Amino acid sequence: MGYITIDSSTSSTTVLVFDDNLKVLKKFQKEHKQIYTKEGYIEHDLEEIFQNLIELVKQASLLSPDPRFISITNQRETFSLFKKKTGKPIHNAIVWQCTRGQKICDDLLSNRELTQTIKKKTGLQPNTFFSGSKLNWIIENNSEINSKIENEEICFGTIETYLIYRLTDLESFVTDTTNASRTLLFDCLNNKWDDELLSIFNIRNIQFAEIKKSSEIFGESHFNGSFEKKIPIIGVVGDAQASLFANFCFEQGDTKITTGTGFNIQTNIGNQLLLDDNSFTSLAYTNKQNTFASECLGSFAGGTISWLMDNIKLIKSVDESETFSSDVESSNGVYFVPAFSGLGPPFWISDIRAAIFGINAATNKRHLIRAALESVAFQMFLYLEFLQKSKNFSLNNLSIDGGMVKNKFFTQLIADLSQTDVIIPEMEDMSSYGALLFGLQYQHKITNLNDLKRFKLNNTIVSPKKNKAAQSTYDQWKEIIDKHFLKNQH
Repeated sequence: MGYITIDSSTSSTTVLVFDDNLKVLKKFQKEHKQIYTKEGYIEHDLEEIFQNLIELVKQASLLSPDPRFISITNQRETFSLFKKKTGKPIHNAIVWQCTRGQKICDDLLSNRELTQTIKKKTGLQPNTFFSGSKLNWIIENNSEINSKIENEEICFGTIETYLIYRLTDLESFVTDTTNASRTLLFDCLNNKWDDELLSIFNIRNIQFAEIKKSSEIFGESHFNGSFEKKIPIIGVVGDAQASLFANFCFEQGDTKITTGTGFNIQTNIGNQLLLDDNSFTSLAYTNKQNTFASECLGSFAGGTISWLMDNIKLIKSVDESETFSSDVESSNGVYFVPAFSGLGPPFWISDIRAAIFGINAATNKRHLIRAALESVAFQMFLYLEFLQKSKNFSLNNLSIDGGMVKNKFFTQLIADLSQTDVIIPEMEDMSSYGALLFGLQYQHKITNLNDLKRFKLNNTIVSPKKNKAAQSTYDQWKEIIDKHFLKNQH
């Protein structure tokens, strides 16, 4: 029996095969193309993603020919437009990183009343991360698509909606609350598509999916002949929320950091949609009622290390960032501000760029590398520090997953700065495990989330040390940001 999970992410599709004891038997992965049609315009070929999924699931089915169910997690804000009668896309998927809706967002942000309406219903503010502005842009700038919307039954869906529609032979047109909540078109207080929000983005005549909780059945499929019988699809959730769930962040203050090219921080803030001008409020998951999270998105975490390696050739491998940083006692007065695409939360300054301060005659490459690695931890802790002060609560649990957990210098620095234990789960693919947990919640009819704890993964703990030098370096780094980046901001 066992289980299979699908992670349809920004760069690739990953399929994991689990045995009945929830141990990973094998991992299958395939990348898909990033299509740049214009500077800042990023798309994906939906047919390529679908065919990659089928190819990987067929391989997985050889190990697990009769899984109990299959779960799906996905890149959240990327969306598709497709024909209801055929399931065929009428345009490439528009990726969450795409900025074609920037002017629409700017216009909305200049209208305080509309911005507040959006924020009160979604917890979010107009930003090109989310689908609404880019869907509006497509409608206004592509007459061919606009004509099809007027004359045919055209469906809107985030990636999981499109995949499930195709997988179920056009029978299940569904999404879950976490993915719907990332569109700017969904009322998170009442869990429904909202006519007022649709009107703000001038969206009409498009069909939207049925809303479900993540721990429900979303349909069943042979997966294009991969299995002899139809397998139920149970457990569907956006990737960041899946990771929060997998890290068992069920109590207020529980926090997880997912590291990759960028980073995502989510903190459980309970059942109230608490609004904040300095961060997003996300619908974390829906159980008996909605639970919300304060969310910080950062564009550069591992990306900063990749920059050291690929762009300026200071290191030959990612591992060397840890080695060289540990070779010196400090960055010797060098401070790195990784604002490659601006400063994110809690500052939200998009028009500034990265900088290095404090270079002197004694500076060597190890100091630069350490300063860059420190800056990755500093920007995360800066947000956590702000969050604790603004929301007036302390961090109960702090989990970190993703690629950077292999870097012991980085995880120890986070522990030392936060003065709390850092929990490192044994599995890197926590979004996949989170989707599986939602499926298990349904399978075992679990309503009290604490009853899921028998499925909790093993982990290692990085305990904090008294590190006055790290705190001092962090304080000086903050002073540099205040002096050089914030003083002239309105």
